[in-house]
Order: sequence, then C-alpha cells, then structure tokens
Amino acid sequence: MRSRLRSVLLCMLLLADGVTGVAQPGPDSATASLGVYPHLFPYQQGWLGADAAYSVPLGKGKSLWFFDDTFLGAPGARSRRQATGFIHNSVGISNCSGLSCTFQYFWKAQSAAKPQPIFAAPGTDWFWAMDAFVYQRTLYIALMQMHAAGSGAFGFAYSGAQLASIRNYTARPSQWKIRYQPLNRGGSAVPGVSIVVNQGPGGNPDPSNPDGADYAYFFTLAGKEPYLALLRVPLAELDRLARPGNADWQVLNAEGRWETWKDSATVLPVDSAQVARPGATEMTVRWHNSTQQWIAVYPVGLEREAHYSLSSSLTTGWSRPRTLFAYPEMDASSPNFTPHLFCYADKEHVEFESPGELAFTYVCNSSVEKEVTRNGNLYHPILVIRSLPRE
Repeated sequence: MRSRLRSVLLCMLLLADGVTGVAQPGPDSATASLGVYPHLFPYQQGWLGADAAYSVPLGKGKSLWFFDDTFLGAPGARSRRQATGFIHNSVGISNCSGLSCTFQYFWKAQSAAKPQPIFAAPGTDWFWAMDAFVYQRTLYIALMQMHAAGSGAFGFAYSGAQLASIRNYTARPSQWKIRYQPLNRGGSAVPGVSIVVNQGPGGNPDPSNPDGADYAYFFTLAGKEPYLALLRVPLAELDRLARPGNADWQVLNAEGRWETWKDSATVLPVDSAQVARPGATEMTVRWHNSTQQWIAVYPVGLEREAHYSLSSSLTTGWSRPRTLFAYPEMDASSPNFTPHLFCYADKEHVEFESPGELAFTYVCNSSVEKEVTRNGNLYHPILVIRSLPRE
C-alpha cells in the first residue's frame, strides 16, 4: 500500500508548479530528551531526503544504509526547492560514535545531469530495497521489482523480487559490481521484507533443527490479505538461487515442517504457514539475546503508530501487533500535522542500541505533494530509541 502511493506522489513532486521548500532544520534537544532524533540524516551532497532506511552494521561504528525514493539536487543544495532529480534508490554510509554520526550518500552518475539509482532494474521497472546482510565477505540485498500499472495513486504493481550480491561492497557504492538473481515473479510472494542469518540462540535461527544455522530465512509477504510466510535457503547456495529452476528453496508449512517450494512456482503452497499477521513490506525481524526473544518492528497499514510483535521462536508463536510508538507528527497539535499525513517504514537498527534499548526509524509523508516539498521535517528517516519490549 505505502509503496504504490508513495511512488506516485513523489514522482509528481518534481512536476508540481510553484514548488517551494525549506531546508532541514537543526537539532532539537527537546525531542532528543524524549528519545526521538529527527535530524540524524542531514541534507547534504545533494541528498535531499528519502524513505525506507534498512541498515547493515559493518562494525567499528560504520553502517550501510539503503534508501528508496530519493530527492536529489546540486551538492550544495539544502532544500527540496533546489531538487533537480529523483531516483528510486540510494545508499548511505554512516560512521558513528554513539549518536554522533557523519554520513556520505551515493548514487550512480552522481555529478551527471541525469543521476541514476545504485540498483537498476531492467527496462522501465525499478527497484526498492528490502532487507540486507553480509555473509562470507559478500553483501546480499533483497529488492522489490516494480512497474507502472494503470494510473492514479495506486497505479503500480510488483514485477517480482530479486537478490543482489556485491563482493566489493567495501568500495564506494557508486563503484559496486552488482550481480542480480531473480527470486520470484509477480506479487503473490515477495521474499526478503526481512532476512535472518546467524541470529537466534547460539546463532541458530531455528534451534529445533541442529542444522538451522546453515540457512538464510526470508520473511515473505504473501496473500490477498497480507501475511508473512517464511522461506529458507542454504547459505552455501546463496549465489545459485535464481528462480524459476531452483529447488533449494523451502517453505514452512502450517504443521511447522519445511517442504520444498516447487522450482517453477510463483505462489506459495496452500498449506504454507501464516507465521505472522498482518504482513508489511517495510519491517525488520531481529533477535535479542538479553530477552531471548525475537522482535518484529513494522507499520500496520496507515495507522498512527509503529507496532511490534514478540516471539521466542522465529517460526511460531508471534504475538499480535502491539503499539510501539505513536508518531508525533500525526498528533493534531504537532506543527508538522496535516490531514494528509501518513507515517510508515518502521525498521530496527541494532547499531544504535545499548543494553535494554530498541532503536528504530520511521518516515512521514503526505498525499499532498507540496506539503513534502515545503516541509523539510517530512520525508526522511527519524530515529527513535525506546526501552526494549519484553513479555
């Protein structure tokens, strides 16, 4: 839902007449004292705001960030009034000591008249980033492949999903050599909204299986009334996963057993487990050793709060959605509030967590294009740190 609406609205922004804008405001100590950090991601180097914001910690305070639809301008631009470009994905690199961070942003053809996204889809399709991880000195990132379909605010649809692999991921992202593997066609099953590798008790996501640590687990959006299914693939086969024609994929069934996902199938078996409801395209699932629990962080439709669910098992027993955080922008007393506002893109970021904490980001947007271009407080990730939920 958010992805189709978001892309149409943001593409329209660059075509709007009389667009004005304000620069991103400076830090606000009052909000920081409440555990909300709205200005962590600076508008600089021509990067003028984006959404999504999955992150991959690389150690020693360094992280990779994956953004989706991104406003661009000249290197000195600080306001969307100065936007000259718009691409469907970009990459950031942060170096942080605590919450004191520096950022660099990257895209292809960064100084050219027609900038390009880091991840380029075939033809007129485009990619939006999903979850990512590093394994055996290779970065892997799942991508939603999208295309235009019809007109209006929901005139977009899934083409499928792909997995990008990057062996030289320590180089500048604009110089990455990217290999793509198709994971599925269409929108009936979208693997990779969150990916779990080497997490869980003793590093095993599925301790009921002594070999459970040998797999990557792909939370998969499925169903007309979206739910999350769970697929897994052997880590040893990560570079040979392309479908159709691959029988290494397994799906968790309703009885809690792993069964082969037919190599030519694009739809999950009717007996696949509905691991959690509702499903979301923007989410994370992460293990917390201190509480011996998994936590899923995600939005529910266009509600006014971020949500979470807990489970002691990756494969079963997930709690119903619970409120994690009420978006302050959606309170009528907020200076950023309008009736057209919506917030989404809730994701955890373990690199900002101290013991007993949960750190996550969200993004606020508007269905009225000029509200985004005029208000620099909108349309960029906002960091929140809260106490870690537990049963």
